[in-house]
Amino acid sequence: MARRTLALAATAALASACGGDDQGNADAGIDAISPTCLEAMQHSDLTWIQDKIFQPSCAGFRDCHQGAAVDAAHLSLERGQSHTQLVDVATEFMPTAYVRVKPGDPAASYLMIAIGSYPGPLKDGVGTMPYNSPLLCKEKRDAIERWITGGALPEP
Repeated sequence: MARRTLALAATAALASACGGDDQGNADAGIDAISPTCLEAMQHSDLTWIQDKIFQPSCAGFRDCHQGAAVDAAHLSLERGQSHTQLVDVATEFMPTAYVRVKPGDPAASYLMIAIGSYPGPLKDGVGTMPYNSPLLCKEKRDAIERWITGGALPEP
């Protein structure tokens, strides 16, 4: 029994690596949406996105989007770094085709492809972000899209 409990705990830990909580299921109805996903419906600002999406789901893990982020396309999504490293920066994956975030144009922003909101090429073996986790809930992805549509402004 102890082995099974340990195995389940290890599986849960691996499943959450480089991902966050508050995964929403748009098909499950509004009652099944987490509080943070519901809150996302009211936001389009980088401060909220940083605190509720980037930090817990992207930058809060040792091997993901923090520091030099060598294994994560050299993209740090830590506070104070995310705007500079996202907005009008060419992607490492397809530098002549995409920028990470194009202010006012989510369809031309690779971030929207990477988080699974728009179709497009993904680096082999990587897939959508957060890595090795379910997609962010639609409400969080929509908050990021609204931020980009609104000009991808920095934190105040």
